[in-house]
Amino acid sequence: MNSSIVIASHYDKNLLPNLINIIEKTFDKKDSFYFDLPNEEYRMLMIEAQNNLNGHCAASLICKNILPELENYLETSKFLIQSNVYLRASRPSKDPKSESIGFHRETFYGENMEKAVNVWTPLKGVSKTNTLRYIPESHLIPDSDILTSKKEDSYTQRFSDGHKLGFQYAPKTIKSGVELNDDKPMIVDNHSSAIFSGNLIHGGAINHSDEIRFSIDFRIIRSKDYNKEKNTQLHVSSSKPYFQEMQ
Repeated sequence: MNSSIVIASHYDKNLLPNLINIIEKTFDKKDSFYFDLPNEEYRMLMIEAQNNLNGHCAASLICKNILPELENYLETSKFLIQSNVYLRASRPSKDPKSESIGFHRETFYGENMEKAVNVWTPLKGVSKTNTLRYIPESHLIPDSDILTSKKEDSYTQRFSDGHKLGFQYAPKTIKSGVELNDDKPMIVDNHSSAIFSGNLIHGGAINHSDEIRFSIDFRIIRSKDYNKEKNTQLHVSSSKPYFQEMQ
């Protein structure tokens, strides 16, 4: 709780198997088959699985499963959810920059995201050694104290499949203001999701295992904190407003 993290259990124990089943309709071969696929070919499969998850309203299903915890966390029952859930499918023994998102907070990549809250759900192949990492209490560090640099990514072009998967075409790297060596693993029980502030510095989920690591994540925000007049840009993945009502 000192780092804004709450672990919420799913009331429906069929939720996790159902979401995994959706993914396995695309990733229907042994994990080793995908290890040497070219990056763009692999990302095409990720997009297919991500679209299927969104077609089944995965974000809404997760929210409904942890609704009491979300309402308690937000201190309201009126909130919006991201219109596109992101699938993370990190292969082992790959360049981390091509398979995972570096340490960041949501204000790095979106306007008016200081009030956003993240929901992260491990699905399959997630362990203590490859789970999401976070910097304890970093949500309390002002943006003005964090120095970053920006550089075009060699793996991701704007509006590409990678961009639609949540990879940044011009990612920011933290240079100072945050002790990145203090990172801790975010341990989330099976059939559970983590809820945490979008200002918490998180990322770096590098896969050191021998199988693909699958998780999904999305943002939510209190209705009163979201300015629809300022946030007019459509989500690059869903072609819908970034936040929408829960379906």
